[in-house]
Amino acid sequence: MHNFKQIFGLFICTIIILGAISHVGFNYYNDILSFLFVAGGSVGYGFLKNQKNKFIINCGSGAVYFGWLGTLIGLIALTSGKWDNWGDIEKTGLALSVTMLTLLYGYIIKLITLVFKN
Repeated sequence: MHNFKQIFGLFICTIIILGAISHVGFNYYNDILSFLFVAGGSVGYGFLKNQKNKFIINCGSGAVYFGWLGTLIGLIALTSGKWDNWGDIEKTGLALSVTMLTLLYGYIIKLITLVFKN
């Protein structure tokens, strides 16, 4: 059984994160493709490490790696000018916020895996 302190700590962290997100607006933090990129990469990394006894913790590490990879891929796409957004502050700001979501998702998944590690 999971330690009560760990679950309580996760609850506190979750409340703090949700509080910060709600201040800005939940609609800015939803991007299913970014989440799927990080979650899929997380599970893939867990299998890649091939350590059954550390699968969950490896998934957490993989989520952080794929969060950073997603941000780098997004920044490259943003600066390449493929969508003719460079120089348009409205389009660039929105695209930049989406590139950062993969980092957020990666660290949230990592935080959750700390409680559920084997």
